[in-house]
Amino acid sequence: MRYLVKGKVHETASFDGTVLRYTRRGRGLPIVTCNGVANTTTFFHYFEDYFSRMAEVICWDYRGHGRSDVPADLDTFDIACYARDLLAVLDDAGIEKAVLVGFSMGSQVVLEFCRDNQDRVLALVPLNGPASNPFEAFGTGAWFEKAYTNVFNYFIEHPQALEAVGVPLLLSPITWPVAKAVEVDRHRCSRQEMDLYFEHIAKMGFANELRALLGMARHSAEDVLPAIDVPTLVIAGEKDGMCPARLVKRIHRQVKGSELFVVPHGSHATLVEQPELVNLRIEAFLRKQELL
Repeated sequence: MRYLVKGKVHETASFDGTVLRYTRRGRGLPIVTCNGVANTTTFFHYFEDYFSRMAEVICWDYRGHGRSDVPADLDTFDIACYARDLLAVLDDAGIEKAVLVGFSMGSQVVLEFCRDNQDRVLALVPLNGPASNPFEAFGTGAWFEKAYTNVFNYFIEHPQALEAVGVPLLLSPITWPVAKAVEVDRHRCSRQEMDLYFEHIAKMGFANELRALLGMARHSAEDVLPAIDVPTLVIAGEKDGMCPARLVKRIHRQVKGSELFVVPHGSHATLVEQPELVNLRIEAFLRKQELL
């Protein structure tokens, strides 16, 4: 696969021996990014280009994602395990404290990290992500939760048919028109990032992606939010259909003193749709906190 971030690749072993890989680029304030589910560091390539001129940007892949290895225990596709992976990356990189930027599922990861490691955090930027189960965007009834859980578990145990149909579709020309019709802003998002995103889903395998999605659904950091005591900038997309702004704003309401920025016309792909606007807003936040 191609990866668009340009930093030098490093690797380390996490708490259970799973090998994680991360990149480092730039010098100064450590800024560590956390990706979305079934995604790689690719969505952060504009961010890395921008902030590596004034800080050190570290981009890493979760277990079973991107450059990192698949864990021996497949039950560790879990937010709490990703948070422990983040700690392993910080320790290996020799970073005592960092700014954490979490996109989509990465929002859950950085908030969960604060449960036991808030002393390692300089500032938080949850971006287009919730504090807990993202499927709440589509339904909250017990029947809905039971339905998607049963469907996901079935395809985890029997992935062959899904792989046979899904992989060719993901690698076909149809994915870009569908993405434009369903979520991304066709006027702002380039095809390159979406092609690499779908390519990674095909490479990762549907069973592990579904495990990761169930891990998101089981997780909640809602109880952590009132205890967060570091500068926090919460970013939502005005037209985000995957993680609606109402879910993201709950983080802002519960984290005392946090700032909120809603990206005008932003979908779930604000990082690659409007990178200049997002980066400028994050830079302004970090300068206000005298971190840059």
